[in-house]
Amino acid sequence: MVNLKYITFGIIIFISLVIGYLFYNLNNIEKEKVLINNLENALLMTNNLLEEDKKQALSFAILLKNDKEFLESFTKNDKRKTFEIIKKKLAQLELVQPKKFRIQVHDKNLYTYIKSWDATYKSENLEGFRKGLVEVKHTKKHLVSIELGKRLNIKAIVPIIENGIFLGSIEVITEFETLSHILKQRGYQFFVLLDDKYLDIAVDLAHNTKLKNYVICNKVEDIALLNPLENIDIKNLGEFGYLIDTQISIGYFTIYDIEKRKLGFMIVATNGTLPKHLEKRGER
Repeated sequence: MVNLKYITFGIIIFISLVIGYLFYNLNNIEKEKVLINNLENALLMTNNLLEEDKKQALSFAILLKNDKEFLESFTKNDKRKTFEIIKKKLAQLELVQPKKFRIQVHDKNLYTYIKSWDATYKSENLEGFRKGLVEVKHTKKHLVSIELGKRLNIKAIVPIIENGIFLGSIEVITEFETLSHILKQRGYQFFVLLDDKYLDIAVDLAHNTKLKNYVICNKVEDIALLNPLENIDIKNLGEFGYLIDTQISIGYFTIYDIEKRKLGFMIVATNGTLPKHLEKRGER
């Protein structure tokens, strides 16, 4: 009778432990689903914000190209006046979008003609490392993309054409800071990682913080959010996916240039809570 009592008590304890374990795992699975759903939404928002930045940059480039005052000074090769016009247009835009864009103008041979951020620049031949400029000159069609130059950023390039003749191009450049700010307001940190094999081109990023074989292109506040990447081979990450650690959740997708070269990754990260390390990867 005593043995039966202990056996019954043991069975009850065992069943309670099993039920508790099941509830514990179900709760963890639910947390994981919530985290992944949040990361999916963050990645979608990031992509949408990128596309919006591209559209804004391209729209501004087209407006400048069609501006009569700009065209007149450019075709007359009046650099001083062209520079003043560019600065004036930027100042007008910055009333609603502060310090979002920079402008570069190129001549027909793809040499630097004007830089809005540097009145004392030295003219430079960009043909050798700016594939977007070469494509625009060849096709005489506008192009907007994430492009590798001395930095990695969004570049909208529009050809300047007169009577079918290519005279040069105008380029509107925007960094990732606006996107980063919006994501931060929603509880995410944003990171742009560039494979360091491209630092021979992206020379302005040479002294940026590095994570393994990648350089962080944008300003970041909490690099510790990239800790889940420390113990994996970043190059083996899929096209997009998730890394969910005990404290940190990461979503990522691959970025390519116009030649379909894999440049690196865009990452959104946030604090998360799961009891054990889980890794999820997806393929587009």
